[in-house]
Amino acid sequence: MIWQRFLEVAQTHASATAIISDEETLTYEAFIECVRNEAMKLPRRPEIGMPARVLLVPTEPATLLLRIFACWSLGLVPVVLREGQSEDSLKRISEIAEPIAILSDESAPQANLHAPHEAASPFSARQEALVMCTSGTTGTPKLVALSAEGVLATAQAIADELSFTEGDIIAVPTPITYMYGLMGASVTGLLSGAALRLFAQGIPLTVVQATIRRENITVIQGPPSLMRIFLAYWGGTPFNSVRLVTTGGEYMNPDLVTKLSEAFPQSDFRLVYGMTEAGPRISHSRTVSYRETGQVVGKPFDHFEWRIVPVELEDLPEGAGRLAIKGPSVCLGYIQSGNRYIGVDDDGFFCSTDIVCEVDNAQLCFLGRYDRLFKTGGKLINPLEIETLLMRHPDVYDAVCRSEEHRLLGFIPVADVVLEKDATTEVSELIEHCSELEPHAIPHRIDIHSELAIAASGKRVMSKQ
Repeated sequence: MIWQRFLEVAQTHASATAIISDEETLTYEAFIECVRNEAMKLPRRPEIGMPARVLLVPTEPATLLLRIFACWSLGLVPVVLREGQSEDSLKRISEIAEPIAILSDESAPQANLHAPHEAASPFSARQEALVMCTSGTTGTPKLVALSAEGVLATAQAIADELSFTEGDIIAVPTPITYMYGLMGASVTGLLSGAALRLFAQGIPLTVVQATIRRENITVIQGPPSLMRIFLAYWGGTPFNSVRLVTTGGEYMNPDLVTKLSEAFPQSDFRLVYGMTEAGPRISHSRTVSYRETGQVVGKPFDHFEWRIVPVELEDLPEGAGRLAIKGPSVCLGYIQSGNRYIGVDDDGFFCSTDIVCEVDNAQLCFLGRYDRLFKTGGKLINPLEIETLLMRHPDVYDAVCRSEEHRLLGFIPVADVVLEKDATTEVSELIEHCSELEPHAIPHRIDIHSELAIAASGKRVMSKQ
């Protein structure tokens, strides 16, 4: 189903550029040939009812993308592993996924398993077609199963909203082992006839900037943490070839949007909101605005049904609760041993940990993560509320709130802050800046750091509670 759709696109755009990397440039026609070469390393799909999964060990992005499409060309399910998996984690993932093969740079080619132009049995619409790993910061990574219909529905919704087309060159500095990089840009771009500019993980952002100018890149995407670092290395000369900038996935300071508009004066802007379990996009917004101590993230795409599930917590705005979503791009569930799925109810709704409320004209206001909320002395703390306020201080570059155990109160809020370059703000001033919060939400301590940890995705690493 996915491969057949891609072949239709590739036939129309055969001579157009599909992939640009530091090593090579591939047209759509050449991309197909490389996919077929990668498919020679894979076993045939067993004639059984269970999904035929292949674990894909992270490698350089162009090769990983070819291997994903190679799996789809043979009716196999790619399981995209994250970077840095430990041997124990990989063993647990293997026990759950029960793969028929593991493909890495060390995998030996298995020639003559497939005729060069053998047609794959297509996936049915709701058949498992892609598995993504969550971060696993709180234990074993979850394996999120997405259907063929879901992959195509997501790609279509993103492409329609962002108008990807042949002639676009989409910069992908976010690893494609994350849904933002894979579905948010790469698969969607290739199903639209656009070209992808792939970058190796950890490449200096100064190199990315030079590439944008040299190769006339038209679209750039990445989470706010990455964008802030990008702007820190920006020399002040605008990038006039870029027509679109997308960012999201964590708190967005309005000042960041202003700086992005200065760096990309010819570009449109999209704040994106979503999650791996939704394939990954739920909504886009052209502006950054706030209501009810949260961030407005736009109206969900038309192919979603959604509702707000109440939670038994005081101190949340009226009508707030966990976002539950249903639709073709919503995951089949989290894979369990024995090829079972959990996490989606009998009505087809996935109940997320995102706390939201409804604001103007059916838009969602994101208030925080249910699994990050905690109580101090019986009163609710929402770390996002504290981070949002700290980030509004003109001298604060980044901020993360975390809980810390306390012998009397249970937990107390503590903040880690990075100041803007050359700022000399004292901790006492930052504490005073937080005085508009309820007394129990004012951080008991603020620690100033030179930098905060950034994950491979470009997002901040949230401290465990």
